[in-house]
Amino acid sequence: MRHFANRRDGQSLIPLLQDKEYTIITDETELTMSNGHKIFALLDDGDLPRVTDRKNYLTRATRTALNRLDQNEKGFFLMIEGSQIDWGGHENNTSYIVEEMLDLDRAIGAALEFAANKGQTLILCTADHETGGMTLESGNIATGEIGADYTIDDHTGVMVPVYSIGPGAEEFIGIYENTALFDKMKSLLNL
Repeated sequence: MRHFANRRDGQSLIPLLQDKEYTIITDETELTMSNGHKIFALLDDGDLPRVTDRKNYLTRATRTALNRLDQNEKGFFLMIEGSQIDWGGHENNTSYIVEEMLDLDRAIGAALEFAANKGQTLILCTADHETGGMTLESGNIATGEIGADYTIDDHTGVMVPVYSIGPGAEEFIGIYENTALFDKMKSLLNL
């Protein structure tokens, strides 16, 4: 909420959203119950807590968004972000990164399940950058433990992969600037 209503510049974006006929929702239960056509959900006063406290929220939110957006006959675009993976990288905190990656993996699983049932759904999975220069030094699959080291507590220039599945997935093969993703997606949406 603070990023929209209590901004540093003193301007609240809430009236602007309401002028554009958005229903502002501040509770997850309210979100799942709402029949509003245009919804803007601000579910925390600050940033959402770590996955250990917010539990399976990202997967629930992904399913809610997919079910709502699927009602649009023209199709839809949905972006799901596992933003706290970056925060764990800034902290050089391996368990934080792993927890957030597993959370994002479950949300991607919900999107893949939706795509398998609906068809004609392109799913892309990527990052805008790498953070921390994380190097895996050891691991044990049986115990689920990994050992990592870091070279920095900031963003790096390491290339990030792009995974794609579905119609148009072949457009996302190769090495290119990350800004090319916008053009590739725009082209597929015929915009």
